[in-house]
Amino acid sequence: MYAALSFLSHLSNPVVRRIPVLLAALVLTAASFGYGVKLEYFQVVPEGRDFVVKWQMETEDEVRGYELTRRTPYSNQQFVKVQELASHGVGIPYQFRDDQVYKSASDQLDYRLEVIYENGLREVVLTESVNYTSTAIRRTWGSIKAMFQ
Repeated sequence: MYAALSFLSHLSNPVVRRIPVLLAALVLTAASFGYGVKLEYFQVVPEGRDFVVKWQMETEDEVRGYELTRRTPYSNQQFVKVQELASHGVGIPYQFRDDQVYKSASDQLDYRLEVIYENGLREVVLTESVNYTSTAIRRTWGSIKAMFQ
């Protein structure tokens, strides 16, 4: 890699000559942050009328906590904060029971997990989509089927 960078530095274009310096600065900047997360798993499991959101981190460097948000067709395609959880370290699963979903009919909802670092920076870890049918629709369909049996 050094040979390639030194070759570029010998070119006459002043912008191209700065590429090795810019690359070195970028690498040093990225290495100086020293934080990050690695997700082990993320699950959204229906339980009765609720959804249980579970996740576990494999690494958690310089993490203050997590923010879980939800988007539905009725939230104007905006993610709305559902819960904020403090970091408690790796190897211990995080869990949140969302009991507000079935209060409005929706075909799909999206959960987004965002990490909040100690320095205040935020990073989206993932966005997970879930399709469901509200309990009112399921009960109505069940009643209709029962009438014709």
